[in-house]
Amino acid sequence: MMSMGITLILVEITQQFYLYHLGLWDMKTSLPIHLCGISGILAGIMMLRPDQSGFEFLALIGSPGALHAILTPQLNHGPLPFLIFKYYVSHTGIILVPLFLAIVLGHRVTGSSWYRVILFCQVLILSIGASNYLIGSNYMYLAERPMVNNPMVIGEWPWYILGFEFIGIVHILLFYFGYRRMRPLPY
Repeated sequence: MMSMGITLILVEITQQFYLYHLGLWDMKTSLPIHLCGISGILAGIMMLRPDQSGFEFLALIGSPGALHAILTPQLNHGPLPFLIFKYYVSHTGIILVPLFLAIVLGHRVTGSSWYRVILFCQVLILSIGASNYLIGSNYMYLAERPMVNNPMVIGEWPWYILGFEFIGIVHILLFYFGYRRMRPLPY
């Protein structure tokens, strides 16, 4: 458990140094403030110090985001071997950590967790949108469309963001009902 948490945190830290070493680090593209960057760090922390709010965030929005990222990858810094490795380790961890917490440790989503996660996502969108405006970046793809062929990216800016919101809520609810049905392993 601890080794997985440390691994998820270390791959994120290592990516920062790796990009800097290659001369590719840029505040506009390298900060871990995409939904999956935040979720990857949170997944590592949850393996070291499980927390109900962190579990619910990963289970309800981190996991669906990571699943879509695996199915439609966008490698922002190019197809460098370490970055591909980090991409899949991090996204897989985001999916596996809440499953582990639910199935092995018995964590459960609470009745209003779906609502709190939706509200927290709105705070994230506003905060990251403001950061994008200040530094001229495109974190969480709020400034321009992602460059992936994903059927859920509909329309041009800013309309696809409304689609993200709608699809995000649908995913939160689907994962909420899925996690509500999970039962821990018997010991």
